[in-house]
Amino acid sequence: MNAADELVFHPLKKIEVIVRGERTGFVRDLLERSGATGYTLLRDVAGMGHHGFHEGKLLYNDQASVVMFIAVGSEAVIRRVAAGLKPIFEKQSGVMFISDTHVVRLEHFVGAGAAD
Repeated sequence: MNAADELVFHPLKKIEVIVRGERTGFVRDLLERSGATGYTLLRDVAGMGHHGFHEGKLLYNDQASVVMFIAVGSEAVIRRVAAGLKPIFEKQSGVMFISDTHVVRLEHFVGAGAAD
């Protein structure tokens, strides 16, 4: 048996959130309060969407930039995050994507009280 055969893939949920830079603190706090054990933050995201093309970063203005958060957790954690984000998307542009994913090191993505 080789090392690849010994890997265990643990199923979790992934959320990707794209918002204006001014919402960075809100999303970061929501992820932490919801039980996410960590996240990746990509700054200066650019792309085309429902509201047209968005530049990654406008000169000297991080608040007007577009950022993307990526977090992985149990379905319960990701549901709490999605519910907390819903009011933002009712009033402002932004998107969230939720998908199934797998991780190898489960202990990095599920907190100590993760039986939710």
